[in-house]
Amino acid sequence: MAKFCTNCGKELDDNAALCLNCGKLVENNAPKSGPNQNNKKKGFPTWAIVLIIVGCVIIIPFIIFLVAGITAYNIIKDNGVDINDWYTNTRSGTIGDTLEIEDIRLTLNDALRYDYIEGPSFTDTPAENKEYLVFFLTAQNISDDTLYIYDGNFSGYADDRYVPIATIRNNIDGNSTISERIFPHQKSTGYVAFEVDTDWQEFSLYYREDFDDLDEIVFTVVKGDDEDNTNNDSNSSTNGISA
Repeated sequence: MAKFCTNCGKELDDNAALCLNCGKLVENNAPKSGPNQNNKKKGFPTWAIVLIIVGCVIIIPFIIFLVAGITAYNIIKDNGVDINDWYTNTRSGTIGDTLEIEDIRLTLNDALRYDYIEGPSFTDTPAENKEYLVFFLTAQNISDDTLYIYDGNFSGYADDRYVPIATIRNNIDGNSTISERIFPHQKSTGYVAFEVDTDWQEFSLYYREDFDDLDEIVFTVVKGDDEDNTNNDSNSSTNGISA
C-alpha cells in the first residue's frame, strides 16, 4: 500500500523516514507493542529478594530455637528439675551433714537460736523482735594448697529473704567466728551468725569459695516446734532448730 506525505501529499517510499519534497518527517503509525513483542514485566526489587532470603535463614531458625527452648523449659519445670543445677554444682544438706566442693569439706555441727550472747565484758543483743541464729561449722581443707575461709564466703536467706552476716563480739560456747587460714588437709571450727526476725521459719546458709564460683554448698534448717530455753554461763540460747 502506497504511502503519501501528510504535509504535501507526495508519494513516499515504503521505508522513507523523510519526505524528500517538503522535508517533513514521516510518522510511524505502526503499533508500539504487539502480541509478538516481549514486554518487560515488573517484579520484586533485588533488595527485597535479599531481605526475604536473610529472613528465612536467620529469623525462622531463631523462632524454631526459641519455641524449642520454651517447650524444653516447661517440660523440665513440670518434672521438678531445678534449672540452677544445670549451671551450678550445688551440694545440699542440713544439721549433721558433711558436704564438699573442690577444695573444702564443710560439716554443719549445729544451728542454735540466741536471745542474747553474753561475754566477760559485754553482751551482744539483737534488735527488737529479732534473735541470733548461729551456725557451728567444721571446715577441712581437702586441697594441697593453703585455704583461707572467713564469714564473707557465706550468705544467708531467711524464708527466701537475704539476711546479712551479724557482727558478734563474743565467742559462743567456746567458738569464735569462722575466719582462719587452713593448711592443706587441716581442719578449723567456728561459727557464722545472723540476726533474723523471730518469726522466721526456714533458713538457708550458702557457702562459695569465690563470689563468681559456680560450686556451692547450702545447708537448710527449719525452726522446730519446741521452745526450750537453755542457759549457761556465757549466753542464753533458744533451741528449736530441726534438720
